Amino acid sequence: MPRLRQVLVGTAAAILCYQLILPPVTGLANNGDFAKVLGRFDLWAKTPRVYAFCDTVYEFDHSRHWVSDFYSTEITLAGAAVALNSLLSKDGNFDLRAIGLVHGALFLLALWLLVPLLAQTSRRTRVSVCALVLLFYCDPMYVSGLNSFYMDEPTYLFLLLSAVFYLRAIRWRRPGDAVGLAVCAALMTAAKTQHALLPLWIAILLAVNAKLLWPGKTRWLRAIAILPMAVALFMMTKAVPWDYAGFPVYNVTFFQILPHAKDRDRTLAELGLDASYRQYIGKGAYFAGSGMDDPAFEREFSRRLSMGKLAVFYLRHPRDTWQTLVTALSEAGRQRDFGNFDPSAGYRPMAETQAFRWWSDLKRRALLKRGHRFLWTIVSLSAALAALLYRQRGILPPGTVSGGYALIGMTLTEMAVSSLADAMDVVRHHLIFYALFDMMLLAAVAVALASGERGERNG
Repeated sequence: MPRLRQVLVGTAAAILCYQLILPPVTGLANNGDFAKVLGRFDLWAKTPRVYAFCDTVYEFDHSRHWVSDFYSTEITLAGAAVALNSLLSKDGNFDLRAIGLVHGALFLLALWLLVPLLAQTSRRTRVSVCALVLLFYCDPMYVSGLNSFYMDEPTYLFLLLSAVFYLRAIRWRRPGDAVGLAVCAALMTAAKTQHALLPLWIAILLAVNAKLLWPGKTRWLRAIAILPMAVALFMMTKAVPWDYAGFPVYNVTFFQILPHAKDRDRTLAELGLDASYRQYIGKGAYFAGSGMDDPAFEREFSRRLSMGKLAVFYLRHPRDTWQTLVTALSEAGRQRDFGNFDPSAGYRPMAETQAFRWWSDLKRRALLKRGHRFLWTIVSLSAALAALLYRQRGILPPGTVSGGYALIGMTLTEMAVSSLADAMDVVRHHLIFYALFDMMLLAAVAVALASGERGERNG
């Protein structure tokens, strides 16, 4: 098993090094959000080019100091990267690869902790799981974002660590793994408000399986289970500026719902908006002429329509909900978006890396602009995993079935939030959904292999 750990982690480290460290450096272009994190550290891209290029060199400029009203785990990770950069930098500038090292270390830690869980499986299962982990999670769909300052990145990384800690906790029932699960769930929650519903599923797992995860200390674990939920409450109420919530509501309303509505005037009325808002159909909140740059307009719009009212609209209008979901998944099938290279590398704007992208290429060919197919693929995979777990419930370790059902719930929750709660940067906003979808597929393969091995032994 030590050899397998060395092979898996070493191979993953080599792939990450090739993509993130060696020239030409691969990263994910800034869409304008990096300042929410980097402003605290006085950092500014040396040659800023949003969307099209990934800037790899940042300058320290005290005149650009800005402490935003956004809170995220990514700020702490960026601080660690700045400290690391101060040790490694030769010219005094900040090198993007420093954050890649910090993010990459967390990813490799998840793999390091995963391998011992495979000790009691067959060689076929071990090889299959490790191969799929490398195929899925070393794809630039995930790796390019490690060289970036998006707040989704710590959500992704601490999601992986949460999954591994849960599996370790139900296998060995050690307090450290249960506490690690709760802490990683809290750090995942503290990364970005968009994903604040996910810890609900983890809190349920901690509460339901408390006796299993921490024998003799059930009350302690149930108390710890409150931590992710408390962080989620903070993120939903205090982690973003008061006027920010209206932007995603505006985007999904005028960019997704209304353009596909059969009767736009009636839909406007159902949303609590009058005919004067018809002029904004097809616009995003950051587009010229959207009205959202006017504080009075923004306050009035937010008074008329909020995320809660939008949720009620979805419940009352299943056709609009279905159409919005399918439209978002059609674009999410792209799997990757934004440029991956610094302007100095000489590539065209929006150029994407061609390395190690077999998995995202396969999904892109199968799912791009095919929202109905993507949705039915998700539903089918969820049903298949649920059926496998139920069928093998008698032989799987205690806690596996409930964990698998929670994984399905998290995936469907993230799909709904990512698809129905915003309409800008659709591909990037589905990152956590992609990770959960691939995790479901990995779990289904592992359970199916375990079932097959048991059948062979019984035969």
